[in-house]
Amino acid sequence: MDDLRVYQALALRAILICDMIAPQVIESNKASWANVAQFVERFPENDTWRAWKVFMSALIQACINVGLSEYFRAGTSMQHIIFSTSEQHGLENFSPSPPRVTIGRDSKSEMFVAWSHSNIWFNEPERREFVTAETALPVLRTYLAALWRETHPMEPVPQLQKLFLLLR
Repeated sequence: MDDLRVYQALALRAILICDMIAPQVIESNKASWANVAQFVERFPENDTWRAWKVFMSALIQACINVGLSEYFRAGTSMQHIIFSTSEQHGLENFSPSPPRVTIGRDSKSEMFVAWSHSNIWFNEPERREFVTAETALPVLRTYLAALWRETHPMEPVPQLQKLFLLLR
């Protein structure tokens, strides 16, 4: 792809993002991801948490690298990482409860991605898929695309839109 086409694609992407999400929301979303990355790094370096930290750190960074931090808010609940399209912290304060996607670890130390409308510490998720380091990002992207479709039904899914622009 020549430089002019790359520039045009990036410029169009910037225009579409501004139409979809206010710049202050994008900055707030990015800050939430930075906070989650710092949260993960504060866990101890021991046998209990080492594999979890490596997994979560790599996944969070991969998500940031592909631009998911612009569109989704990230938060925490114990050692779960929760993603939403809410513009504010505190999903438990909304009624009805909005959908969210959670990355977690079960009692057998298996990592999963889950879909729910409530905190999965207290309720079973509506859907859950176990993931590995290799499958986590594609599975998470699928769940986040579904989250976007449910919460922004009139707007294109950001990552599909980005891919389309870069292929033009």
